[in-house]
Amino acid sequence: MDEVLLRVEDLRIGFDVPAGFLRAVDGVSFDVRRGEVLGLVGESGCGKTVTALALLRLLARPPATIEGGRALFHGRDLLSMPIAELRALRGGRIGMVFQEPMTALSPLHRIGDQLAETARLHRSVSGADAWALGLDWLKRVGLPDPAQRMQDHPHQLSGGMRQRVLLAMALLPEPELVIADEPTTALDVTIQAQIFELLLRLRGGDTAVLLITHDMGVVWDVCDRVHVMYAARLAEKGPKAAVFARPAHPYTRGLLAAMPRLHGGAARLPDIPGQLPSLADPPPGCRFAPRCPLARDVCRATEPEMQELEPGREAACWFPDRGAT
Repeated sequence: MDEVLLRVEDLRIGFDVPAGFLRAVDGVSFDVRRGEVLGLVGESGCGKTVTALALLRLLARPPATIEGGRALFHGRDLLSMPIAELRALRGGRIGMVFQEPMTALSPLHRIGDQLAETARLHRSVSGADAWALGLDWLKRVGLPDPAQRMQDHPHQLSGGMRQRVLLAMALLPEPELVIADEPTTALDVTIQAQIFELLLRLRGGDTAVLLITHDMGVVWDVCDRVHVMYAARLAEKGPKAAVFARPAHPYTRGLLAAMPRLHGGAARLPDIPGQLPSLADPPPGCRFAPRCPLARDVCRATEPEMQELEPGREAACWFPDRGAT
């Protein structure tokens, strides 16, 4: 898992909105290594999904503007390569599982036709072989009665079934990287467990997964490393076990404290007071300072840079908890 498959450098994305220019991603950098599951986690509105969509240039422009940065996949910049070359990668070497399957699947075509089209485009098969490959992947993702589902249209499937169809479509081309954006939103816990079991099967092989989520419990279950995002910037990076054992950034500690515990009793879960700042007019200094119980004058005046705490651990905080090293 040492080979870097995707390297994102200083990604900056903005939107023209009525309130002005909103910078939704501001100087974000990270690596995704072959065979790992990397979790990008944070509250809704922090820029996670915008980051994922920008990597494959799926943001509408305008209103979106990619102001700068690079996203290197095998050394080739996804943000500047010719669109024809990018289209050959999308859905092939790079798979995408969207948050809302009903908008990602065509309502006019059968499930089997959509899977077969993916097979024809990215696996160089045709006709009966493409249909058979689609059927095989529906079986692999555990969809009940897969032969019938191949004949169905998306509206005939439940939300969990549609999400598994999307997962089959993303994995069918045997991609090197899968970007999964909140793949279990609004699904019941049983279906969530099945989908994350499928993602775990990828871990340790050649396929890497960039998992976008707001759920720290999901990160603990399936990820190898975790990057915590707050108000368009990264707050903390590190191996999952180290981040959970001794979170360095106060925001990370707040997220972990708000996780439900099986034996936590009836006490109310702690929350993080306040709300995300406006990205059209962010506060000076550390963007978490208005919500941080440990903030000092320097935090409110000067933005902290990401600093290395130990090998593989970084945090953007003036006073990080370094723990025992």
